[in-house]
Order: sequence, then C-alpha cells, then structure tokens
Amino acid sequence: MDKNLGWKICRLVRDENTVSAVPLIPGSAGMKILTNALVRAGAPAEHVHELRAAFAALEELIELHAGDREKLEIMLGNVTNDGQRERAESHRKLAFRGNSATWGVQARVQLCASFIAPGSSPRMADLAWISGLVDFWRLRRDATWAMAAARKTADDGSLYEVGEIHALDDRFDQPTAVPLMGDFCSRPLPAMCIMKGADGALRYELVEESVGSAATTTCIIGLYGRNFFPRYRAENDTRGEHFVRLYTPVETLIHDLFVHQELTYALSPDLALYSQMPGGPAYPTAGPEHGRLAVYDPVIDLGAGPPDVVTPEYPSYPQLVRAVFKRMSWNPTDFHGYRFRLRYPPIPTVALWRYELMAPER
Repeated sequence: MDKNLGWKICRLVRDENTVSAVPLIPGSAGMKILTNALVRAGAPAEHVHELRAAFAALEELIELHAGDREKLEIMLGNVTNDGQRERAESHRKLAFRGNSATWGVQARVQLCASFIAPGSSPRMADLAWISGLVDFWRLRRDATWAMAAARKTADDGSLYEVGEIHALDDRFDQPTAVPLMGDFCSRPLPAMCIMKGADGALRYELVEESVGSAATTTCIIGLYGRNFFPRYRAENDTRGEHFVRLYTPVETLIHDLFVHQELTYALSPDLALYSQMPGGPAYPTAGPEHGRLAVYDPVIDLGAGPPDVVTPEYPSYPQLVRAVFKRMSWNPTDFHGYRFRLRYPPIPTVALWRYELMAPER
C-alpha cells in the first residue's frame, strides 16, 4: 500500500467528524488495494467483508443522492463549517479560471472602501468611497468592462437620485470626467467612459485596449458626498449599506469600511454576500432573507486610532487611504476600520456592510 493511501486511511480512522472525513475515503481502486493488503496481513475475513459491504453501500448512496463524489462533498460542506473555508476557496478558484476564460478578463485585486463620518447637518452623514481593480487585464481585445459603479437605493431596492457627488481627486472633478484617483492608477491613465445602466447605476467603463499581462491596468475611482445619507431611520430607509458589486473574475477582494467613532450605531456592522444570479432572488429587491450566500471567511477588525490598513495584495493601499482622509479633512485616529477579504469571490454577487440607522428623535 503506497504512502498516500496509507496517510488517508490513518487520517480517516482518527477523524472524529464523519462529515469532514468523507474526502479521505478512497475510491474503488484504492479500496481494492486496501482490502487486498488487509487480507495479506491476516485481517479477519469477516471484518474485510464488512468493509467491502460498507463501501458498496456508500457507493450506492452516492449514486442515488449525489451522482458523484465531488457533488457529495459539496452537499456535505453545507452542513458543517469544519474545513469548509478551504473547500469553498478551492471551488471558487476553479470558477475563477472558468469565468476568466469565458468573459475574457481577470484582475488580481478588486478593492472597495467606504468612509462614513458626521455631516455638517446633525441628521446627515458624509460618505467617501473608493473602488477599482488592480492589475486588470484582458484575454480578448473586444472586452469592455465596468471598473466601478455607483447608485443609491432604499431598503426595497427602489432608486434614489444619487445626489451631489464629487471626485476625491480635484483634477477629475468635472461633470464629464471619470472620477479617477490619478496618483493610484496605472500609466498612461486608462481610457474610460461613463455609462448609465438600466438599473440606474453610473458605470465607469474601461474601453477596448490591448490584451495580455503586458497591458495590465490599475484603475481606482474616488467619490465623496457631503451630507450624503441620513443618520436616522425612515419608512423604507432603515439601514445603512455599503456595496461592492462582484462581476469581475478576481483573485482577491478587499472590502473595507471605516466608521467615525461618533457614529456609534455603525460600529458593529454585519457582513453579507448575496447572489445576483438572473432568475433567482436578487438583493435588495428580494429582501434580506433571500439569496444570501454562506461566508466562511471572518470579518477582520482593523482597529482604530488609526486603523491598520496594510495589505500585501496592494502595497499602495495605506497611501490611498491617507489621501482620502486628507481630502476630506478627517483625522484617521477618529475612525474604526473593518475588512472583508475573500479569495476568488463568486460572481455575480454583491458583498455589503450593513448596520441599522438610529431611531428617529422624538
């Protein structure tokens, strides 16, 4: 019996969790090798017979309820968290490769960060927002792609007017300009256009260019709005949510939220991931109970005074965050940071930070 099979059997008999042990069960060829080795070693015939009968029953169960081993492992992964993070990532990595080939694009990092702070009006809050793709490249020349999108909705998904927003980088604060963070984009600056989608979102699209890894593009969008959203609940507007829309095959998602410490109601945000698959329940129109996907990766507390934002996937990120604080005249020590980091995020989905707004004053 070879070392690999022997290692699996040792792990299998010692694993206390029967669900997490399933991937260790050998296939038909491995089971034949194992039972023959047991016979040669003098194992009691009745025990070998019981092992063969149990394996045959397992194969019958798999054929009846799952079809194959791979589907069985996916089904069992939904009833236990043990090892699920690693298994889920391996499945998403396969999807990333397939989606990259299908859509003709991929990126190393998708980045999104929202900053919220008290507005000049006591009932309103300011928002700054950065979003973009790092080392985006095309596999086909004709692949146009949205690098970021912005829209504003009520609880039920109905659209609000986006309102008055400005580019964080003054050089791009013009009505017809794409609001780039110029110092953090690749050179030459990516050629882009603004489109308004059927869903009311403003889409910042990268136009057709060269293909391949030698033509990678980094594009970061930066926007802000003063007194941009309410601090108090109203009918059909009861929670604050900060989305990142995941439509691009990417290796890593970095989704951060920075909360000013005066906004105490937002200092314990919830993280959710929702399907946007056509034909199924789509958030937010279907409501928060439907279409939510399992998340096995933990929320990372970046701390406060100021938050620790270093990330190896994008070494320039601390400078980018400092640029936002400087432009908004905010003190970083007044903010608490939270991060959701996900390898090979599924598409199409939305990942969002959520918190309840304050009760109306009486």
